[in-house]
Amino acid sequence: MKKVSLLVVFLLCCASTVFARDTLPSPEILGKESIFTAERLAAYDTIIVKEFSTEGAEFVNLDDEEKKIVEEIKPTIVKNLRESLVKYLKKEGKFKHILTSGAPKGKAVIVEGKFTKFNGGIGAAKFFLGWMAPESGKTNISVSGRLIDARTGKELATFSDTRSGGEGGGLGRIRGVMPVQATDEGEEIANFIHKLY
Repeated sequence: MKKVSLLVVFLLCCASTVFARDTLPSPEILGKESIFTAERLAAYDTIIVKEFSTEGAEFVNLDDEEKKIVEEIKPTIVKNLRESLVKYLKKEGKFKHILTSGAPKGKAVIVEGKFTKFNGGIGAAKFFLGWMAPESGKTNISVSGRLIDARTGKELATFSDTRSGGEGGGLGRIRGVMPVQATDEGEEIANFIHKLY
């Protein structure tokens, strides 16, 4: 009876280990990550980086003049994130093809997303980046996105993140800081993807 009990315990342990590995572990690079695949991205030879949308993004702690500035620099913010993401994906050299347009070559994964919030910050954090201030008080941008299998349309992973910090302060902070934050965000998303490779 003791041997049977030990066998049952052993089998239950093995089964729980198998079920616990239904998906890849979360890389813990971005604010929130959900992984839906057990297959490493090394199985893909192509990655397609789509332009992140700004449609519907929330404006927080921005006066009318600041909102106009954000509207003016949105194209730069979008461009910076995409170029940075592509640059850091290429730097690692893990994917055979890294595309921003055109039809997928081989087995492809698509990266797509959107900007969800542009936060001007509050108080001292608004003017001096307030490195000790809570995230909601800092000038920052927020994004969400997902990785999709190009052939099946299956979601492989989703993520969301808020990027604070950057360079420059004072009255020109939004124009100078948000594009830098977008560049930094592109690098972090690339790191997230590399950890899933």
